Amino acid sequence: MILPFTFLILCVSHINALKPLFDHPTCDLSSTLRSLNAQKLDPANILQAAAAPGICPLSELPRYSKPSELIKLAYITPWNGHGYDLAKWFASKLTHISPVWYQLVISDAKPDLRGGHDVDEEWLETLRNAHRPPKIVPRVQLQFSQKVAEAILYYPQRGQVQQIADAIVDEVLKYGYDGVTVELPAPHVFADLIRIIGEALHDIDKELVLVVPPQHTAEQAGMVFASEHIAELEDTVDYFSVMTYDHAGAMGTEGPNSPLKWVEQVVGDLIQGDDNGDDLEDDEELTEVMSEHKMRASKVLLGIPFYGYRFSRNQAPEAYTASNYVDLLKEATSPIDISWDESSKEHRLALTGSSLWYPTLLSLLYRLQLAEELGVGIAIWELGQGMDHFIDAL
Repeated sequence: MILPFTFLILCVSHINALKPLFDHPTCDLSSTLRSLNAQKLDPANILQAAAAPGICPLSELPRYSKPSELIKLAYITPWNGHGYDLAKWFASKLTHISPVWYQLVISDAKPDLRGGHDVDEEWLETLRNAHRPPKIVPRVQLQFSQKVAEAILYYPQRGQVQQIADAIVDEVLKYGYDGVTVELPAPHVFADLIRIIGEALHDIDKELVLVVPPQHTAEQAGMVFASEHIAELEDTVDYFSVMTYDHAGAMGTEGPNSPLKWVEQVVGDLIQGDDNGDDLEDDEELTEVMSEHKMRASKVLLGIPFYGYRFSRNQAPEAYTASNYVDLLKEATSPIDISWDESSKEHRLALTGSSLWYPTLLSLLYRLQLAEELGVGIAIWELGQGMDHFIDAL
């Protein structure tokens, strides 16, 4: 059961009155940017903002990128070079950057760490020289067969599990990373493995970020990561990066990628679990519960997608990034209607025979505001997939 939203606000870190949805300065961006903070959007304004330079002069960086209490992690992928540029230009607006470089293949033999060829040391050095350098926590995706997974789960051998942790630690030390982001199937059943990795990283003063899937349907209750798993791992995992996106695909329907009410439900359940406060007998118990919720919230990163999906009849959903989104607007031969869906807080483009749900400045600002209200951080998938002016809202 999720608490009323107003109660959640009381349980989290800082209790602020709702702020205006656009109170950040702009930097080398078109004046039409403010017109994008609207429910009714004009494609011409979107294209004008897309044509504006997306880089901040170094002289403006300290003023432009103000410190924030929010943890802001952004993923970078080797197949999206523009994301590397955005990370360099706006490094000080982020607290963590996670390049998606590594796969740790685990078999009966010694774990095999792959992906080192993607490491860009010059780019890493640029990030470390930023005005406020972000922590670099590359993603390591653990891959193992069903047989190996069962062996680790049911017949864990400390030596084999320790080899996994050692392979990660060795790479962290080799490149001087600040930690790693770990992704693995069904993380809620591999608590012992995750704990050993976290302990090994903490022994060398490094961080562990764990990627966790969201609950899309009520039928998944007990089958995905939940608040009790956060409580179980909170001492060895620094942050939990929640994949609050791809909701329409998971439901098998046309619709928003990351509807706000669903995001609130998922993150709220992770913060509070079944502890709804109904049985509390005094203020001291209420204070203790609020403190636990506040601590748990500080470890959760709300996932924000910088991409969308186009849905067409009799075809699989097609992922859309900024490049093909802009191309679609440029090449349109008839007016495109961009409507606001009040329920999901996302924009929808009505096209001939299809529809496109793609993030906008307004939808992003709603999610940033939700993160502040809940006292959680954010995790962006991924820089370069969204419009450059999205960075201005961070």
